[in-house]
Amino acid sequence: MTRPFLLSASLADPALADPAVFAPVLDQAQAAGLDLLLLGRAGAVPFDAQVLAAWAAPRLTRMGVVPVIAPHHSHPFHIARALSAIDYLSGGLLGWSPVGEGACVPQTSDMVLATRALWDGWDADTLVIDKDSGHYLHSHKVRPSHYAGRWYQTRGPVNAMRPLQDHPVLVVDAASPVAVPGIDLVIAGEDQPTPEGARVLRRSTLGDDPAALAAAFAAGRIDGLHVDLTVAQLPHWAERFGVLAQPRATGGTLRQRLGLPFSPIPTAQSTESV
Repeated sequence: MTRPFLLSASLADPALADPAVFAPVLDQAQAAGLDLLLLGRAGAVPFDAQVLAAWAAPRLTRMGVVPVIAPHHSHPFHIARALSAIDYLSGGLLGWSPVGEGACVPQTSDMVLATRALWDGWDADTLVIDKDSGHYLHSHKVRPSHYAGRWYQTRGPVNAMRPLQDHPVLVVDAASPVAVPGIDLVIAGEDQPTPEGARVLRRSTLGDDPAALAAAFAAGRIDGLHVDLTVAQLPHWAERFGVLAQPRATGGTLRQRLGLPFSPIPTAQSTESV
């Protein structure tokens, strides 16, 4: 598979909480060629990004939507349930971006680990849903998720199936780092450290040179770009960086489209079947 140049942007305008405002913006972002749209950003989450992502999910055609989630907004149990449902509603076009808004790095990391443990309480082939036989799931493939961290403790199993992508794509902002394994994408400035194994989206501005970013990509220094935008700036993003957009295969999950295979990540949980 050809290595894709990844295009990402974030919007944190409070007006987006109104579907009448958000609908044309969502359409415009998809038409612009964005691969990822983050709802909120570190230090600015003026709406419930998970609710917006759920509303956007059935309207997505090619772009991944990434709610920004802070520890003081949600508990891992509710995050696991909500994101699993949104991943299915979107056809697997979901990411998530935990940020330490008002929380230290260990607490945000603990939130991620607890959420993953709940997802991993279900095997990918747990559901059967055979109406004729009345057999709906393999109960032995559902396990309690007894995660015990410093900030969060969960006793599963969560009452939601494993996400369609196994885990939604994990996007971390270096401005609000998360210390966990298995980070898929990291948004970072030129001089910011990045986690090993994560693909790097260079934090850019509308004034940056697309040709220079393309050269950095060709040299293997970055895997794409990310710009923090306002709604009014979205058309200018397309004018400036649309030349870097590449055709994406239709169908498939966000992981498949972006070439981000899922690798199982060990989680601290019970292996006892329910």
